[in-house]
Amino acid sequence: MVTTDLQTKGMLCEPGDHFIGAYEVERKYALSDLEALRTQLEAKGAMPFTLGNQELDIFYDLPDKRLASNDQQHVLRQMQPSGRVLWISKGPGPDKCVAMDLHDGEKAQAMIISLGFEEIERLEKRRDIYFLDKFHVTLDVLPQLGAFAEIAIMTDDTSKLEDYAHEVEALAKEFNFSQQALQTQSYRSMLQGLQRT
Repeated sequence: MVTTDLQTKGMLCEPGDHFIGAYEVERKYALSDLEALRTQLEAKGAMPFTLGNQELDIFYDLPDKRLASNDQQHVLRQMQPSGRVLWISKGPGPDKCVAMDLHDGEKAQAMIISLGFEEIERLEKRRDIYFLDKFHVTLDVLPQLGAFAEIAIMTDDTSKLEDYAHEVEALAKEFNFSQQALQTQSYRSMLQGLQRT
């Protein structure tokens, strides 16, 4: 069997425009039954993009913590078994998000440290991503936190952010996600909250 470049990167289909844009409109929901949601996605014709990825997120900031104080995050994401590496910049604000593929995780870490950044935290999760029309739906499992679904759309057009937020919320209602299940904190903030208790 011939292995395609997509398969080498752990992808099951072409991503198309799903990850293009400087802004990501996203809503995250806690799940009581991840497999029930997977069944709903498949019934709606959602296309799996990646399945069974183990992701390690390494968070960085400068010694003066200027990224945190400016509502920004810089993350190096390493994915297995695909071996993909992403450099992700989030913020300022909840919707701004830029990411790029890198080729070598160890060299990327060395480069980031050489620029004066410090590693401040690590976070691990299992992640599956499905495409459903213009949305991407991410299913996450974190050992300490449980299961979650994120519904998102990316865009460069700031005039669409409000409309996209309504569309994301409408899809969440189709999956019967309650307002009580809506999560406004990042996984990192949730874990920090657990550590404080």
